[in-house]
Amino acid sequence: MKTIHNNISKWLLGLALPLGGVASGALCSSCSDFLEVEPQNLITIDQFWNEENDVESVIMGCYSFMADNDYLSRVMIWGEFRSENIVSYSSTIDKDKNLEKILDENLTANNGYTSWTSFYTIINRCNTVIDHAPEVAANDPSYTQSEMKAHIAEAIALRSLSYFYLIRTFRDVPYNNETYYDDGQTLALPATPFNVVLDSLIVALEGVADDAIETYPESKLYYNTGRITKWAIYAMLSEMYLWKEDYQNCIKYADLIIARKRKEAKEDDPSANYSYMNNYPLIWCGKPGVTNYYGEAFNDIFVTGNSQESIFELNYDKKGDAGKTQSNTPVSNFFGNDGRDPFCNASDYVLSDMGSSTPAVFTNKYDGRGYENLYYNGTGDATRINKYVTSTRIQLYGTTSAVVSFGSSSTSYGIPYSTFGKDYDSRNKSNYIIYRLTDIMLLEAEAYAQLIGENGLQTAQDSAYRDSAFTLVDAVNRRSMFVPDTTSSASYAAYRLNKSDYTTRLSMANLVIEERERELMFEGKRWYDLVRRSRRDGDTSYMREKVKQKSASKASVIESQLQKMDRIYWPYNLDETKTNGYLVQNPAFGSGESTSIEKTAN
Repeated sequence: MKTIHNNISKWLLGLALPLGGVASGALCSSCSDFLEVEPQNLITIDQFWNEENDVESVIMGCYSFMADNDYLSRVMIWGEFRSENIVSYSSTIDKDKNLEKILDENLTANNGYTSWTSFYTIINRCNTVIDHAPEVAANDPSYTQSEMKAHIAEAIALRSLSYFYLIRTFRDVPYNNETYYDDGQTLALPATPFNVVLDSLIVALEGVADDAIETYPESKLYYNTGRITKWAIYAMLSEMYLWKEDYQNCIKYADLIIARKRKEAKEDDPSANYSYMNNYPLIWCGKPGVTNYYGEAFNDIFVTGNSQESIFELNYDKKGDAGKTQSNTPVSNFFGNDGRDPFCNASDYVLSDMGSSTPAVFTNKYDGRGYENLYYNGTGDATRINKYVTSTRIQLYGTTSAVVSFGSSSTSYGIPYSTFGKDYDSRNKSNYIIYRLTDIMLLEAEAYAQLIGENGLQTAQDSAYRDSAFTLVDAVNRRSMFVPDTTSSASYAAYRLNKSDYTTRLSMANLVIEERERELMFEGKRWYDLVRRSRRDGDTSYMREKVKQKSASKASVIESQLQKMDRIYWPYNLDETKTNGYLVQNPAFGSGESTSIEKTAN
């Protein structure tokens, strides 16, 4: 008979929360009943896994745990904070020295953010569900085979997502799909190579995709984006195949998602016309011919949450009473809230872009994403990060006197500026997005770009691949533009991407990764994009040129630190290497014993 010892019982039962739920109401009655009479240090597995609610409560606890500070803070930091987009906020960063070192590219093995414990906790919980759901189905007549398979598919997807974060961050990691029950059980395992783990994740996801829920009932509509569905699994597969450099399969799964989103958009509004955005069902950002209008994109996606473009996001209850629901603590800590300065800020490279006549990041001053991502009042530089921080809708305005130059054209269209909604208070309730439609579209565009021949547009197939990649990028770019007249102005063309500028694989690949930065800034994507680019190129030259822009004073240090390919990954936490003798430290970080980086051969 297997037992769950005290600390394991806490994670299995005490953290089994619904999305945004509270501990007091989360446990099923059968769980709470036997916990009241059984010794707390020895709980038998057989006494827990009795009915469908037991399986459901553990899965819901996984979402709650992922939305908590320990897990989500690493999703944000690992995926974004070593990039050129983020620097420290000087007046408050001393409250988090580990974070300060990461932002300065002074990364060592004793940094607390290298700990992966929360990810393996999710992995182990999912393994437990996979182990015991069949037993519950055998004992609970109301628990159908389809429901059991859907739960197992959900658990495999959440486990795979955690492993996917781990390999993108650390490269090779211990890979184990057996459940850990006993405090004394040895979990020391050697690291499994990146490609072996990636292939295993793909096989597992493809094996259960058809078992996953496609659509939840109307009574649980937010589950369609707040829980794993078939479409979330397809999103994971599309990205995993891109990392595998299997571009046709990346495109295959992206197309399935896009087709689904088109179907949903048509059902929601049969009269909607998306021709302006190349027939992709994207929410309007700017409205042609209307001056004081921002549109719905930012507000629906980031303020309200669970938008028509969402595929999977971590939900926070925006209506709950203070102290009784989860808060998005990482966003409050890193990006700030009402009355609290953040630990991080956008880099000067990004902030100054909003006040520049020759922007380096955003294509021009009418790119609405600049106003989504940053606080900017129309003069000088932007001041700090806006995305995920504001709790109410924002409005974009245009002045009438300023002249903006873009390329060889000038126009009297006014420079836009924003009025901002109120920041969340200390209880930030902003959902955190893992996958949304434009992310998938740009992953697909990257795949098409890589299919272009080495010598550019030499064949009709090369041109078709270029056209497909460009159409996807152009759709994302078009919907973000705030230009007073999108149809009749002769100078409007100056604000549009021009397909004829992209005639090689490299030029198209550069456009895609630049558009991903504009579209997904501060969403935990940028560093992984740079890592994927470095893996494909076989060197860090592109990454170095980008990341050193975050700090003029530290550019040479950053460039030096990122010379080695090993350095694009993170070191194993020092405690992990001491506990698990099979782990061999990333050579870019020496032994990890010293706070300074030990030099190793290239």
